Amino acid sequence: MNIDFQKNDLQTANLTISIDKADYLKQFEDEIKKQRGQAHMKGFRKGKTPLSYVKNLYGDQILAQMVNEKAVSGIYDYLKENNIETILDPILSPDNGVVDITHKNLQDYKFKFDVALQPEFEVKGINAADEYVRFNLVLSDKEADENLDKIAGQLGDRQTVKKDIEENDIISLMGDVLLTDEEGLTEPIEAEIKFLVSDLKDEIKDQLLKLKLDDTIDIDLLDIEGKDDAFVRKYYLKMEDGDMRSYNKEVKASITNVERMIKSEIGESLFEKMFPGEEVKTKEDALKRLVEKTTEEHHNSSQNLLFRSVMDKMMSETVIELPDSFLLTWAKNAQVMKEGADEVQFLEFLKNDIKWNLIKGDLIKKFDIKIEEEEVLARAKEQVKGYFGYNMAGNDQYIDMIAQNLMNDKEQRRKLVDEAITIKMYKEIENVVTVKFEEKTMEEFYAMIDEINKQQKA
Repeated sequence: MNIDFQKNDLQTANLTISIDKADYLKQFEDEIKKQRGQAHMKGFRKGKTPLSYVKNLYGDQILAQMVNEKAVSGIYDYLKENNIETILDPILSPDNGVVDITHKNLQDYKFKFDVALQPEFEVKGINAADEYVRFNLVLSDKEADENLDKIAGQLGDRQTVKKDIEENDIISLMGDVLLTDEEGLTEPIEAEIKFLVSDLKDEIKDQLLKLKLDDTIDIDLLDIEGKDDAFVRKYYLKMEDGDMRSYNKEVKASITNVERMIKSEIGESLFEKMFPGEEVKTKEDALKRLVEKTTEEHHNSSQNLLFRSVMDKMMSETVIELPDSFLLTWAKNAQVMKEGADEVQFLEFLKNDIKWNLIKGDLIKKFDIKIEEEEVLARAKEQVKGYFGYNMAGNDQYIDMIAQNLMNDKEQRRKLVDEAITIKMYKEIENVVTVKFEEKTMEEFYAMIDEINKQQKA
């Protein structure tokens, strides 16, 4: 097997890999014999099927897979051994031509691949001369009192109510859904859907607020909370990944349960739930402790805004040249660009995504950032606490259980690792750049966040 590497320019190169017949012949013959030993062919005893018959049935498939695997692994081995850094996967060159891979004509094969080379660049926006603003957020007495009142509602007792559904109630709906496969075979299931009334789309919310326990409602599954098809399948219908059966979106559902949080009385019982293991006896003590905890949360919000400012500056000032033509061809081959999509918009999105990953990868190397298992677990616990807030106060065992479930989910774990690494990277950057502090009230801060979000959407 031989590989020829030719640079086209600073952005792309060609790799031509030649696979001689001798590189695969023995492996091919061995695989045919193995298939012969395993095959159950009508008219032949197991293991006694003629090799020629097995070749005619499976030869082309086995050979094509074997040659393609050798080509791909050969390319990646060459890139690794020669320290050639690329972006995205190699793609078969348009001028490679059609290669006829058949067991009836064993021969030498040649494949030409296009690769996008990782460009050289310097990350901007992370020097001592680069100034950023970080906000010290001040919680007013009024805001602290309002937060305490809100937490009293969150930590109240749940009660089932039969009349007058309210916006903060938790509703359970039960409806029959029919799953249908490609052959028209059906399976009826009973779907239980639970949600907070305030999370509903306005039209459905208005309908529910006029109903009560045991009433029925005609509802579109995709319209309940405005979720997509994947969400409906996974969380409403509890369908397994890969289950592509269709379902009826229009459902007549019964209101089977209405739960309401009855606000806790502000006193020692509430304070014990809010601050387990702490000596908080009076409202004044509770407000003081609440301000301390809220300040920690606001510290994180302020830090996240700083991080976003750093990211925006790095992305706008760092110049990274990327090969547009290669990126579009790769996206079409990998089917990550939907048919009919606007190529200009998609290309901008893809280039920004690649650019950010290149910047991040460069900084991770520069700061020698590594992550330990306990750091990933700590990130998972923070995420769980963020979901439930004071509802999880003192329930460390339950937090640990949910966090561990996140750690066991491959995709969730990947996200947690990426978040932990990214936060560590930003903290290193914060030690390098110049950060100036400004004081803002919570009202001013969140008004500013809303404005930033509006500008990004626009």
